[in-house]
This record gives sequence, C-alpha cells and structure tokens, in this order.
Amino acid sequence: MSDVTEIYICKAGQSLKDGRVEYSDQITDKGAAESDAKQRCKRDGSIAKIAYYSVNANGDFKVFFSYTNPQATGATGPDGNGDKTAKKKRKKAKPKPSLITRFFSLFRAKKKKA
Repeated sequence: MSDVTEIYICKAGQSLKDGRVEYSDQITDKGAAESDAKQRCKRDGSIAKIAYYSVNANGDFKVFFSYTNPQATGATGPDGNGDKTAKKKRKKAKPKPSLITRFFSLFRAKKKKA
C-alpha cells in the first residue's frame, strides 16, 4: 500500500474528528493540497476547515496542510446542526417541602401571630 492522503472536511463548530473524511492518492504535497482546499471551499461555502494528513503503509500519519476558510457560511450553533439559536436550559422547579416541614411550618406561623 502506497502513501495515501486523508482529507478531513469540517463545518463551522465541528472538530476534525467529527468532520467528513475523504481519501486521495493524487494529493501528495502542500501545493496540491492548498489548491484543492481553495477549490473545495469555493464549491461549498459551508466548509470551515480542511486538514490533509499523509498516511503511510505502517499507519503513521502526519498533517502536512491545514486550511481555514475565511468566508465560511452556514455557521452552526452549539448543537452542531445549523441551528444558530442556543438551546435554553429549563430551570429546575423547587422541590416541594416534605409533609413534616409543612406540618412544622403551621406551628411556626401560629407562634408568630401570638
């Protein structure tokens, strides 16, 4: 098996591990990777970052080019699927006082009146 290039393509807010992976045996140097990255970003404006890894037959890998798209569109929100609004967390309701606590509060209320 000859050297292969792994191409990780990420949307905004996505880590490299979560991005789409493609393989190429034609992109072998930094110049070819740079022109490929710019072409991909021109075709698909939602691409935010592209990283090119060289993988050899032993399974060793090394990043040889990374490109961040300055005009990336379609920024994703915190949930990572294109929704720009943050999900609101619900407030937890206060727990009801126990029966014993309510019972003793009746006596405390009578003492305050007297």
